[in-house]
Amino acid sequence: MSSGTTLIYGANGSSWNGITINTNTIMQNKVAVFKVTRDEDEKIVKTEFLKEMWIETKTGHSVEFQVARDKDLAKYEASELSIKVISTLAF
Repeated sequence: MSSGTTLIYGANGSSWNGITINTNTIMQNKVAVFKVTRDEDEKIVKTEFLKEMWIETKTGHSVEFQVARDKDLAKYEASELSIKVISTLAF
């Protein structure tokens, strides 16, 4: 790995032990977006895959906000969506 380049990988976006990221880091996040249906107790009873995509964020910025800007997903309420980070690359 070259100096100044950090690779972060994890199903939940967590970093490997010992890797630090400065506050100006630009990250590319591969995310999967699902539509979820909940019962009266707010438990998820059904999921439907909607989209997989790469989005760019900077340290401290929300993946959810970037996903919400996607035109294909704008018709859904935030409470209907579940966003899962598949992998993250930091530059």
